[in-house]
Amino acid sequence: MEPYMDEIFHFPQAVKYYKGIYKEWDPKITTPPGLYLFTVGILNPVSKITNLDVDKLACFRLVNLCFTIGTIYVVYRILQHHHKENESRILLLSSFNITIFPVLYFFNFLYYTECGSTFFVLLMYYWHLKKFYFAASFPAVVALLFRQTNIVWIFYIAAEETLQTLFEFSKESLSKKDKKLNFFSVSAFRVFIPLWMKNWKQILQKIFEINIGYIPIAIGCHGKVLKNLSELCGKSTAFTKVSNAV
Repeated sequence: MEPYMDEIFHFPQAVKYYKGIYKEWDPKITTPPGLYLFTVGILNPVSKITNLDVDKLACFRLVNLCFTIGTIYVVYRILQHHHKENESRILLLSSFNITIFPVLYFFNFLYYTECGSTFFVLLMYYWHLKKFYFAASFPAVVALLFRQTNIVWIFYIAAEETLQTLFEFSKESLSKKDKKLNFFSVSAFRVFIPLWMKNWKQILQKIFEINIGYIPIAIGCHGKVLKNLSELCGKSTAFTKVSNAV
């Protein structure tokens, strides 16, 4: 069995981690080591229990299947949260269908970072829906260990809940006449801004409670970008600039 595309980078690096060689890093790899660390955490106990040599590409690919099964369950729980009136059987089938969409299905059988990344982003989102705000920051950190671009999803979830808090607070303070306003209109914001300024302490406290786990993540990522704006992982020597004539 031969590595396919980016597996030629991921698999040798994962084998090094599996053998306990953590100081060697392939500069062509531009993602953090989350996938390799989880591979070691899953396959090492299996190897010790079964006395089998599992440092093979097929075994490493099975790790992504574990993440895929976890993704099906998390999607199922998210659908349960949003569609409480639907039957569990329908939701389970829907979660299975969503998980095997082509955009993710292709990676289920390869040793790539997409499956683990998707699982932890969705787990973060589910815990956030359940208002476990601080706990949700832990899968958020793990998601960043798989792909640093997941900071976009962390920002999105934090921003969405922050806006929701502002609008919910505004709803309680609006008169019956004002409640007919379109929340995203200029007229609405003319009404909201005085309300927010009047109750800024309560609003900031609530926003802080929501984002308490995400604030350290944002500070850490900001510091990393400032330290080296051109790259987060890997070295720029791994890439060659070429012109593309269309």
